Amino acid sequence: MDNSDLQKNHFTALKHKYKVGQYNSGVSDSFLYLILRKADQGIQVTNLEFQWLIENRLVGTVEIISLEQYQAEDKKRLEAEFWQLRTNYNIPKQLELPMSSPVYSILGKLDAGYSLTDSELNLLNNHGLVDTITLIQDILYFSQLKSNYKATNNLNHFPEEPLYSILKKLDVKAQLSDSDADWLLDNDFEETLEIHWQQEDERKAELEFSELKSKYQIDAHPDTSISSPLYSLLRKLDSELELEPSECEWLKQQNLSELIAIDRERKDRRFFAELKNKYKATQYQSSDPSSRLFLILRILEISESKTSNPSGESKVLIDSEKDIQWLSEQGLVETVDIAKQIHFKALKTKYQIVGQLTLDPFYEIMLKLEREERLDPKQVIQLIEEGRLARHGKIAVAYYRLEAIFCEKEHQRTGNKWNLPSASSNWRKADEPEKALKVTENVNWNKVQESDLKSALWVTRGAAFRDINQLDEAENCATQARECHPDSHQPYTLMGAICYDRGEYADGDNWFELAAERGADDTDDEIERIVRMTKDKDKRREVAEYLLSKDSNRYKWANSYIK
Repeated sequence: MDNSDLQKNHFTALKHKYKVGQYNSGVSDSFLYLILRKADQGIQVTNLEFQWLIENRLVGTVEIISLEQYQAEDKKRLEAEFWQLRTNYNIPKQLELPMSSPVYSILGKLDAGYSLTDSELNLLNNHGLVDTITLIQDILYFSQLKSNYKATNNLNHFPEEPLYSILKKLDVKAQLSDSDADWLLDNDFEETLEIHWQQEDERKAELEFSELKSKYQIDAHPDTSISSPLYSLLRKLDSELELEPSECEWLKQQNLSELIAIDRERKDRRFFAELKNKYKATQYQSSDPSSRLFLILRILEISESKTSNPSGESKVLIDSEKDIQWLSEQGLVETVDIAKQIHFKALKTKYQIVGQLTLDPFYEIMLKLEREERLDPKQVIQLIEEGRLARHGKIAVAYYRLEAIFCEKEHQRTGNKWNLPSASSNWRKADEPEKALKVTENVNWNKVQESDLKSALWVTRGAAFRDINQLDEAENCATQARECHPDSHQPYTLMGAICYDRGEYADGDNWFELAAERGADDTDDEIERIVRMTKDKDKRREVAEYLLSKDSNRYKWANSYIK
């Protein structure tokens, strides 16, 4: 085969290789052949030749030749890129690395944004690339800082100044300079700047926390974080705000009783001011909660609100008279009037008085009872007869109790045995029949010479037995009394009452008639008392019906016990 045929075959092969399809053949074949031969030999095709190929619609050929020429230059580009990686990642110039070295692969992977494995880092370390590893650590740290501090709009892979230095300051919560803050603002790092301001606020709070601990002398407490409840509690205290019960409980658990005391004193001072205003004591200058006035006003408040417990109420009643005297000495006239009304109300509650009751004379009466002083018997009897004082109410009972105690003491002082039946009688009226019996249980009857005295002792003892429903013992005492003094009406009255208690009404009437014959003028009162004191409703109704059947006019009061 001659050269001409070989040339044609070569041209055909080149056209196939470079995908030359239909085009305007002719004189230009030799030029196309020239271009294809240059491309096949790796000789640079000129722009003029590329332009000719495009004009002849050989775009596919252009793409293939361009790719081949790019590939032919790729090694140089790789060398340049590897050199740039060496430069960027601090590879020493004197270190020779073949292009096949895995170091370039590792750096390329890192440069593409991928994380390195421990084995890859070890390989770099084995090559002695200390500076490179340090830079990689800085890159990773920079990336983490940008994520943590909202600076990801910075796209630089390598630590960039001053951003890197600023972020490192933020990471250790170091204070930024004004120029640092200005740089963040000027470069659109608003979120990063916001974190800086948050840190500034925290730094100020931590300083404030430390100063507050020092101010309130609790530096030894281990809490230093502003997230500790202690910080918020100290701020409340410093703002003179009241602590909640749960907050005081937390302080108690922390053994910070001194802070609880501060809060308690401030609450007391505010409460003291409120009480002084409420109880008209504002002219009293001191606001110290330890003052006696505060204690008195608190007692008044508890008493008025009816929230005191039994022990607290007892203290009010014991101390109030002295407290009122102290208020008077301080010139607190309006407060004295209020205190008297509250004290009077408390005493009425103690003595179970319901309804209206005038301050005079009952306040003074109850004060005397509180002082264990005897009342004027005439006054008590008059109030009972006027219906202003209940015969068996608490005041009357207290009066009878004091009278009983007085009679016992008089007997001890003088030896006068007439005080014994008086004491026993008053104990019975005070609803304490056991004490009435005790008064007469040690009487030496043989030494009692006066028949009327002996009879009185037996009568009052029998009446006490009747009070506790020991009717046989009561009857025996009545018999003894009648034998001692048969002309006295009292033993007969007692027997009448005993019979009524037993339901022996006719016998009881006989005894009452015998009592009346001996001068008793209160048998009807005694009968009414029997009915009134009968606890069994059916029994009480039975007695009332008997009396009405006997004389409905004389005993018309019995109707009230049938309803």
